[in-house]
Amino acid sequence: MERLRLCAVGPSDQAFLQYIPASLQPLLDRPATVCVGAVYDGAACGAALAEKCPEGYYLRYVFIDPAARLCGLGTYLVRGLLGQVAARGAGELAAVYTPEMIQGEGQTLGILERAGFSRPSPFATSFSTRLGDIPPVKADLPAELAVCSAPDLPAAYRQAYEQLMASGRVPGFARYDRLEDPWPALCSFCMTAGELRGWFLVDRRKEGCHLAGLYVQPAARRGRTAAALIAHTLQRARALLPPETVVWASAIDRSAYALCGKLLRQGGQAKKETELYSVYRF
Repeated sequence: MERLRLCAVGPSDQAFLQYIPASLQPLLDRPATVCVGAVYDGAACGAALAEKCPEGYYLRYVFIDPAARLCGLGTYLVRGLLGQVAARGAGELAAVYTPEMIQGEGQTLGILERAGFSRPSPFATSFSTRLGDIPPVKADLPAELAVCSAPDLPAAYRQAYEQLMASGRVPGFARYDRLEDPWPALCSFCMTAGELRGWFLVDRRKEGCHLAGLYVQPAARRGRTAAALIAHTLQRARALLPPETVVWASAIDRSAYALCGKLLRQGGQAKKETELYSVYRF
């Protein structure tokens, strides 16, 4: 009888939940999620989880029990996960991660490379802090500007936004339909008479509040639109959430990096990490 085997993991498999962060465990309730566990001599000893997103499958977490490390189990587990993702018809499995995703950067790189992933390359910089440590943002709105949350967006502007998405003129990070778990009350839209000027999208990710995308239409980029959107979202967040809520964002260009540096670098729990990207293509 084999001492080591893999198995599919679902929300009722309690033995494996110790290896999956509480913030990711709700993914197990989604039919498209793929989670594989390792069992040695009848005892759980690790798990790997992949999530189905609009743009494809992403590796979200791998954890090996400390007592079972340094024996190839991580690579074996990830290869098992790859097989299950391939069986779903996926063309690739991508991984965007920080060195903290698995304890020890060398272990992370080794597991993914031995499983056949591409060499990692810097992808973005992740910033996070507590909501209560974010400095206030002042936005004195001109009389012609208005800002509201997604549920309150007038139908005409909602239709205009949907038409922009359908036309392909909206980048992926600014598309509401690509949010993993949209947070409508915290998503803000800025408008003037007859024109949608910009929007700030927020979703529930990991352990808190993810600032997913700030987008201002080209014609409005010299005004106060961005500040108005940020101020409105933070005001709503402070009204709805406790100050210890973790707020985080990923910066992929200089302007986003500078903005995150101003908003998310204060407080004793503030973090700044480099996110890496690897991919396995079937």
